[in-house]
Amino acid sequence: MVGQNAIFAAVVIGIAVTVFGVFVWPFWNLIPSYVTEEVLVVYVDDQGRCVAQTTDNYLVPIGKCDAKQGEIITAEYDVKIKERLVQSIRRL
Repeated sequence: MVGQNAIFAAVVIGIAVTVFGVFVWPFWNLIPSYVTEEVLVVYVDDQGRCVAQTTDNYLVPIGKCDAKQGEIITAEYDVKIKERLVQSIRRL
């Protein structure tokens, strides 16, 4: 028979894991982690928003820019976009 201390410890650990999974993990993924690098502009829409190709061949939105398609510019983007893309591809 399992003792009351073991049951209590299991409940506390379960609550801690649930709180971490529900409240901490989702918010950590929402906090951007920006990097700055030279990128190739591959698309500019009619409102001036750009999509660029990184040096490791990922397409990332970089927001408004004054560049034209085909130009190499220095831009800042959220590196977690690439991480999310890799995770979604692994699920396929």
